[in-house]
Amino acid sequence: MAILSNEELVELKGKVNIADVISQYVTLSKNGKNYLGLCPFHGEKTPSFNVNAEKGFYHCFGCGKSGDVIEFLKDYKQVGFVDAVKELAEFAGVTLAVDEAREQRNNPNSALYEINNQAGRLYNILLMSTELGARARDYLEERGISTEIIKRFNIGLAPDEEDFIFKNLSQKFEEGVLANSGLFNFSNNRVFDAFKNRIMFPITNEYGHVIGFSGRKWQADDVSKAKYINTSATTIFDKSFELYNLDKAKPVISKSHEVYLMEGFMDVIAAYKAGVFNVVASMGTALTEKHVHRLKQIAKNFVLVYDGDSAGQNAIYKALNLIGEGQTQVAKVPEGLDPDEYAKTYSLESLAALMKNGRIQPIEFLIDFLRPENLSNLQVQLDFIEQMAGQIAKVPSLTAQDAFIRKLVEILPDFEYNQVENAVNLRRENVAGLENFSSEVENTLTENFPARSDLVPPVREDESFLTELSKNVPPDFLENVPEYAPRIVPAVPIKQPAIKLSRIERAEEQLLNRMIYHSAVLKRFEEDENFRFVHQRYQDLFEKIMIEAMTFGELEDSHLAGELEADERNLFYQIISLDLPDEVSSQELTDLTGTFAREMDVTKLSELIHQLETAQKSGNRERELELTVQIINQKKKLL
Repeated sequence: MAILSNEELVELKGKVNIADVISQYVTLSKNGKNYLGLCPFHGEKTPSFNVNAEKGFYHCFGCGKSGDVIEFLKDYKQVGFVDAVKELAEFAGVTLAVDEAREQRNNPNSALYEINNQAGRLYNILLMSTELGARARDYLEERGISTEIIKRFNIGLAPDEEDFIFKNLSQKFEEGVLANSGLFNFSNNRVFDAFKNRIMFPITNEYGHVIGFSGRKWQADDVSKAKYINTSATTIFDKSFELYNLDKAKPVISKSHEVYLMEGFMDVIAAYKAGVFNVVASMGTALTEKHVHRLKQIAKNFVLVYDGDSAGQNAIYKALNLIGEGQTQVAKVPEGLDPDEYAKTYSLESLAALMKNGRIQPIEFLIDFLRPENLSNLQVQLDFIEQMAGQIAKVPSLTAQDAFIRKLVEILPDFEYNQVENAVNLRRENVAGLENFSSEVENTLTENFPARSDLVPPVREDESFLTELSKNVPPDFLENVPEYAPRIVPAVPIKQPAIKLSRIERAEEQLLNRMIYHSAVLKRFEEDENFRFVHQRYQDLFEKIMIEAMTFGELEDSHLAGELEADERNLFYQIISLDLPDEVSSQELTDLTGTFAREMDVTKLSELIHQLETAQKSGNRERELELTVQIINQKKKLL
């Protein structure tokens, strides 16, 4: 991609509202002229993440993260500058010119994306334009895959040839790209296509680049063992990280903050045909922590729609442990069917209804999933009650707890309601004690560390909660915890709260804000040779503001921010975040400079006192008398 000039970047950013872009990932609410939300870069309970749509920047008063819309995309999505600009251009509907040489330097994997993209186009052409492709389309049609679906998901066909793709692409790409693409196998000095005689499902990353494939056998006489084979791991394809359909589902997920998790390609396609679009699949592999972490950046709620067979139910159980029960619901597919089969057996409308209205809570799923086979054994029943009582006690609603107790009693031959309820009540007390402990911790932290009350993690009954909590509380607090609280040892020191600005620091930031937005104020102080800021960080920023103004004739805050280092840039955005009146008065400037002068006098007094102490230690009586007179005069100035 060609490097955009500063003017072009400013023009691109001017085509979008930064609040519209950020609201895809962060829930924002109007707060005066700005927008407010929970910061996506650090955990917090009270919103401190401000978005200034008028000036085009964001600033978090909690962690200090700041930047323009490109900085947000870079930090939030963990991508480079070029990819952030591409995404912003796509959001703005702007087509960027492409410079292949520069693209390769900016993104060393661009050739791998391109070879996979070209392979995807070839596979699609073979499906749509050949005699073999016609037979494969008939097969897909029988499975409910129309031409519109083929186009939507870019489905293709690998021919029944050993090196068709290699012959077509080997002259266009370097040997290293061919070797690392995942498209070929190498044996006895020969190259073979990795996929042969299979329906091809391209796997794309969240930006729509093809990064790999999954091939499904489709002919009855195919003796291959594997129903599906996937691209082997490459620089751009990691099956434990990527999710099928994420690029198409992401806008809907970001808006609804909800995602449906499925197992396979055909399930996702069935959901799409049923009108449910915020759906992704882990492509037959087990859900991983990488998948969950990635999805939690854009989704708050998860709905598991896995296959109804035993393998699918086991996958749900493992997924609940990974995601957390509080954020998850289960749409249990009956009769051992997978979602695609369920849609074919009943209807697409039935699948949509199951996904939207047929959800159950994790506890209901667990009662059925963990139910022992031999419930005639008394000890087995007792163990099952003990196992489920803890789960039921964690359900927030007492009404729901009652319903789950009754459901449990229905399947237990030797126990009555009150017996199961007593078991749950015992676990309720444990949970309540832990909640009380957490509440006392939170109150103590809030009182002593008001700027970081978000340090307290959510209440959990397991030991990981205690370990996490121990990282964030002061050691002396742990000496007096309630008797019902487990003893814990702090792992690391408490994080210190954000330092509050002194009066002089607030004055310095206010004056810098006025300099940035009022050229006359900047001119007044840059012509005063005796003027300087009290703190060096503000003086350094002042000098860079002067250089920017002298170089370009005017200040453009977005450009200036791009010239600063990270810490200095955060300070800059903090300063321009100040909510000040549009007009600046001479009295305001007089008051600010008066604050500066007084602070300089205080600093000078401190220096004189320090010199006096040094003179006294050295026994220099003459210097002592001289400094004493100066200190008296300096104190008079401060009266």
